[in-house]
Amino acid sequence: MPDGPASYYCVIQGHGEQWEGFCPNLDLAVEGRSLEAVRVSLMEMVSTYVEDALKEAEPDRSRLLNRRAPFWVRLKWAWRLFRAPLGSSSSQDATAGFPVLCHG
Repeated sequence: MPDGPASYYCVIQGHGEQWEGFCPNLDLAVEGRSLEAVRVSLMEMVSTYVEDALKEAEPDRSRLLNRRAPFWVRLKWAWRLFRAPLGSSSSQDATAGFPVLCHG
């Protein structure tokens, strides 16, 4: 892992009280009852995961930090994010992407 912070892109999708968040670069996922709860949980999970992975010796460190979700899973989430602006007009529906910055 390079010196300095690393950024991991995450996606959240939900409706009403059913929300899920996903980090395709690390293959991590969370569920929750609100967009904000899932956003916070996902940010904490990614940060903790990266911190713990950095404590490991090589080659485990590299393996953990380069763990990606399968292609079809990444494609499904990319499609959700792409189609979000075209989707539902409901104020309770949302799909959003955001980076999580982790310091190494």
